[in-house]
Amino acid sequence: MRFTPKNRVRRAAAAGVIALGMLGTAGCSAVNEQATTREYSPSDGIVENVGDLQLRNLLVVSNGNGDPGRLIGTVLNDSSNSQSFTLAVGGSTLTWNLPAGDKVVFEKESPERVMVSAVEVPAGDGIDAQLQMGAEKTGLNIPVVNGDQPFYQQYLPSPTPSESPSEVPSDEATDADADTNSETGTAPTSPSNG
Repeated sequence: MRFTPKNRVRRAAAAGVIALGMLGTAGCSAVNEQATTREYSPSDGIVENVGDLQLRNLLVVSNGNGDPGRLIGTVLNDSSNSQSFTLAVGGSTLTWNLPAGDKVVFEKESPERVMVSAVEVPAGDGIDAQLQMGAEKTGLNIPVVNGDQPFYQQYLPSPTPSESPSEVPSDEATDADADTNSETGTAPTSPSNG
């Protein structure tokens, strides 16, 4: 097969058409940012790094509007040293000491260790918090979710019970019992005249 100038032109034209076709299909990623390269939180909670601490999926489960809440999520210590930190949120100050390379999973902690005393914002909003590690303080805005989703229902604290009426003191209860017994007891017998 002989290559003539005519065949070379056809081949060059075909290669150009193929190159334009490939450029047309790949052009979007050349101009636009790829969504898979963006960092985002795959959960409802926040994802943030504070020093050597990695906060993952942190959120508060509460009905909000003054009800108590429970913190869930994970904090990892990504350093070779032990890290102590406090998290001030909703009137509570929660404290932990994480050994090097260790983590705390709030869902596995006892409720009193992760209880937020009062969540003043409604569910669906964010509650302001402050994480302190040594002298470093970092402000956070932690999402608040309620128990509408089945996964979160198990972590939803009961609202603070309102004051119930006081019980009757035992002295009055004894008097009331005596009155009741006299009304429902047997009638006194009278001596017979017989």
